Amino acid sequence: PLSYLDAKLRVTARAEIKNLSEELGVTTVYVTHDQVEAMTLAHRVAVMNDGVIQQLGRPEDIYNDPANVFVAGFIGSPAMNLLPVQASTQGVRWRDGVNVALRAPREGQLVLGVRAEDMHLTAEGDGHFSAEVFTFELLGDCSMVNFKLGETLLSVKASKSLRLARGERVHVRLPQDRLYWFDAASGERLRD
Repeated sequence: PLSYLDAKLRVTARAEIKNLSEELGVTTVYVTHDQVEAMTLAHRVAVMNDGVIQQLGRPEDIYNDPANVFVAGFIGSPAMNLLPVQASTQGVRWRDGVNVALRAPREGQLVLGVRAEDMHLTAEGDGHFSAEVFTFELLGDCSMVNFKLGETLLSVKASKSLRLARGERVHVRLPQDRLYWFDAASGERLRD
């Protein structure tokens, strides 16, 4: 319902709706395709795909513990980075042949998920892999560094003081404790 408003008015309207709902103490069912609206207005969110509830819970639980690839890719701005990989006892391999020393919950075709704010740019030799900057975006409160691994576009949130140019090489570290693993065939989340 707020999608036709300009950005500033949309923020104000969201705050008014949330305040009114809490002030009146009424249960409100709010249907939206805008995940920011869902995350900011709701006490509980039902994420649906083709009329089927994929996950139901508190916004923070859905964000931090997505049930499947669909939910992981839908909730969050930017969306969770999702990368198809082949897992083995030696680590994981991207489609373009890059091997990375990470522990997966099982071997086989998986999807590796990691949020942009959990990835870190680091010094050469300290990262899991390196890549060329595809685009660099200054967002005000942070910077967004986008790069491609094969055909997959990935994003890293970085300091607002960072400045990079297209084609510059960056080194990226993935935090093992903040990785999400999904079965490539079913899309369901794998637990350690």
